[in-house]
Amino acid sequence: FFLGKQCEKLLTGACIYMQRLETLLRELRYERGFASVHDVSYVEFLDRVRDGELKLRAAGQWDVPHPWLNLFLPRSRVLDFAAGVFHGILRRGTTGAMGPVLVYPMNRNRWDGDMSAVFPEEEEVFYTVGILRSAVSDGDLARLVKQNDEILRFCEEAGIRCVQYLSYYADQAGWEKKHFGPAKWARFVERKRKYDPKAILSRGQRIFTSPLA
Repeated sequence: FFLGKQCEKLLTGACIYMQRLETLLRELRYERGFASVHDVSYVEFLDRVRDGELKLRAAGQWDVPHPWLNLFLPRSRVLDFAAGVFHGILRRGTTGAMGPVLVYPMNRNRWDGDMSAVFPEEEEVFYTVGILRSAVSDGDLARLVKQNDEILRFCEEAGIRCVQYLSYYADQAGWEKKHFGPAKWARFVERKRKYDPKAILSRGQRIFTSPLA
């Protein structure tokens, strides 16, 4: 009886999900014949990155530089970002380097406020945008890095308060001002002094010296 009830709940939930998905798809404007849908098991979904790795290896694009750019964007500025980046910078600066572009929304209330993760604070929904390309030819790397910088510069000039995920800054000042911000930075430093005062962990990000100054 218990298992039957559980199965019934799962089926009901799946039906509701499909109904919502159909509603969302009806609102999209795209060529129906070009829709790509892949049904996989839960385990296959969890292991999807491994599948991507195998495809890159088969194409000879695994052991090459990957100047990826990952951003968190406030929901209200996603269309501005798309107009300036997808329809502007990326179109003008086509280099032949290919890779997937991921765009999906996230709910801020699903994140624990005590985590060190940084994301747009002002809105409940924010978007993750991942531009994941491989620098295959000799000239690709410099061009793609320059293009990533252009995207970040566009966001700054357009007033799009994005947060770079897997970011890189050359010194502590960059991390403090451009990534964490005053409120997050103070708490981050406090926890670092408490749990890792000798700055043994994560030295490669150049956030702290060893020991802490």
